Amino acid sequence: MTKMKFYKQARTMYIEENIPIDIISQSLNISRRTLFYWKKKYEWDKTYFEKKHNKEIFNQELLDFTKKFIKKLSKDIDNHIPFSQAEVYSFLNILKNTPISKQFKISKTKQKQQKVKDLFTPEYIKYIEKYILGIQ
Repeated sequence: MTKMKFYKQARTMYIEENIPIDIISQSLNISRRTLFYWKKKYEWDKTYFEKKHNKEIFNQELLDFTKKFIKKLSKDIDNHIPFSQAEVYSFLNILKNTPISKQFKISKTKQKQQKVKDLFTPEYIKYIEKYILGIQ
């Protein structure tokens, strides 16, 4: 049998699952040399870093959008402007997909090194439930 039948699995393990070459070699019973050859020839590192970079950009854009959306909803609440069910639904979906547990940069220019853990505190979530979603 040809080693190439393991190529796709090895590539996925390296790029998507971030598994080291040594472990992939043992798991698939393929020589390290073959894996390093594939890695170089098919530019696995380039693909890995592109995917990682794209994910980081998406997460930052999602966080920025979430902040803007929260500000809009807060402004509407302060001005006693009713918002639609679609806005609430959208807000809940955004919250589900926002990488809350990760650390985020607050300001790239002013506070590059400062990071925030737990973007939404339990108190803030209770506030959202009570004043935005109307849950008591």
